[in-house]
Amino acid sequence: LQTIEQNNTTLKALRLRAEADKTGNHTGINMANPEVEFGYLWGDKDADGNRHDLSVSQSFDFPTAYRYKRQLAGQLERQVDLVYEQQKREIMFEARNLLVELAYRQMNKEILNNRVDQARLLFDSYQLLLDKGETDIIEYNKTRLNLVNIEKTFQLNEVEINTLTKELERLNGGDPFNEVKPVYSSYQIPIDFDEWFALAKEVNPSINLAAQQIEASRKQLQLTRSLNLPKFSAGYTNTFEGGSNYNGFTVGVSIPLWESKNTVKAQKARTIALQSEHQDNTLQFYNTLSGQYEKAKKLDAVLNEYKKTLEFSNDYDLLRKAFEKGKMSLITYLQELAIYYDTVDLYMETERDYQLAIAQLERWAN
Repeated sequence: LQTIEQNNTTLKALRLRAEADKTGNHTGINMANPEVEFGYLWGDKDADGNRHDLSVSQSFDFPTAYRYKRQLAGQLERQVDLVYEQQKREIMFEARNLLVELAYRQMNKEILNNRVDQARLLFDSYQLLLDKGETDIIEYNKTRLNLVNIEKTFQLNEVEINTLTKELERLNGGDPFNEVKPVYSSYQIPIDFDEWFALAKEVNPSINLAAQQIEASRKQLQLTRSLNLPKFSAGYTNTFEGGSNYNGFTVGVSIPLWESKNTVKAQKARTIALQSEHQDNTLQFYNTLSGQYEKAKKLDAVLNEYKKTLEFSNDYDLLRKAFEKGKMSLITYLQELAIYYDTVDLYMETERDYQLAIAQLERWAN
């Protein structure tokens, strides 16, 4: 997981985008550019020369607007960090799930490999018996079909391992892993869900982002009010006409009558909407994690039952000994063996599902 976090090309691109967005958030927060205007006017033939006009002016918003613009830029910068953290956690969660699946497939490979060996030994034994005329073709075909089925299951499992490995390499920036054998996480189910959820909520970037958007919206509301106040302009003017030179200052003010109508009202509505979305996100997050928590607890209980059952009796050894002593027929042996294999498979699948549920909780552990 650490390697993927370092090498993932999507995360590298997102980090660059975040830096660009941060820079962009600090643009447009300063005063407007000053304006310089020059005019040259030709006079009548009887007039005393031509006229030259030069003016330099600077317009600016109400002073508090610039303070709110800087504060809003800081709020937006924190939002950029939270968006990046949100996207990073999604990618790492995908990697975590793939590792759980790969661990399951690799452990399954060892079990299936042993089953193939046992099925091949049985098939070879019946091949010898058939050659000696001590069994019939029907019994022989049963062992052959048994071997083929187990081999196909093994091959399909290999396909899944290769697919999962390629997916992990994709998340690792295309670089292969060297001799990596994933193991299941040792993360334990939290004892008190509500206490754990309070901590998980603090590190959830989606929840924090929603809260940050509310703060930014409030700051935008303050800025909107400031922008609705009168705007000012000041400048210097020089006029040369008829041999006379005139110098002076100009001041101006804009009267906020129509241009910004309803902007404050609209911003208040956006803030209220964001508050509602934040409450909904928190509720959805709580319900999702509560469901995964209960699922993990139930799967843990089922898993423990499977462990006790499989530890109490090794059905495979008992079945093999009974078959070798002639206490059951081949068809009965294969049927009983299939039941035992199904139990082991269900145990393995339950363990995988448990780990996938745990992954949902562990992603918010820090």
